[in-house]
Amino acid sequence: MGETFQGLGSGILKGLKKVLFSSSPEETAVTPSPNPTAANAGSRPPQPTPKAAPAVESNPFSGAKQGETDTEVKDMKLRVYQLLEQMNKPGVDFFEVWNAAVEMGGANGANLKSAFTSLRFADKSLSKTRLIESGKGYVSGLQAIFENESKKRSEEKAQIAGEKEQVRTGLTAEIESLQQQITTLQAKMDSQQQKLLMLDETYNPRLKEIEQKIKTGSDAVNSVLHEMQQVLQIIEKDIN
Repeated sequence: MGETFQGLGSGILKGLKKVLFSSSPEETAVTPSPNPTAANAGSRPPQPTPKAAPAVESNPFSGAKQGETDTEVKDMKLRVYQLLEQMNKPGVDFFEVWNAAVEMGGANGANLKSAFTSLRFADKSLSKTRLIESGKGYVSGLQAIFENESKKRSEEKAQIAGEKEQVRTGLTAEIESLQQQITTLQAKMDSQQQKLLMLDETYNPRLKEIEQKIKTGSDAVNSVLHEMQQVLQIIEKDIN
């Protein structure tokens, strides 16, 4: 904002922010006050008194979308207004007329016309053509910034989504590997459990066979020993 229009530029878009944080339309309806610079520029025709009607939406962005809170939207819109302040060019143009109309109670037809008429006293070169061209320029500039930021956020989103998919793929592969190991271990455990159940059936016949051989051998040896003892007894008794 140039020094010539310092008075007009004081708190530019203050009215828009007031609308943003008002809790009801009635709070935004105020009686128009003379602009300090315009008053010093000379006399002007009487200004129409705006009706205390709800102000139209001063910002091109809509309300909260699904998943967003009203506070989040207001915070983001405040950032957009701050960005618009930085974009504001020297002189009186779309911004000053828009803001002045909102200060009068809302950016409706009557207030915009009244603000335009008043601000022409501060800048004789102000015209409808300048309003439209500057307004379209600000809209295009804001859209370009938004598109650029959206592109950056989309790239960031794609990067995070890619990272997410990499983690998902890694975790899925690890889970599948663990599941395969579990399946293998389960099969091995079932096999070992089956062997355990078959243990008696596998070894008892062999154990019984050995026991029988031992018993048979013992019986045979005992029988022979008995015969040998008898022979010894006969020899001791009958042979001199």
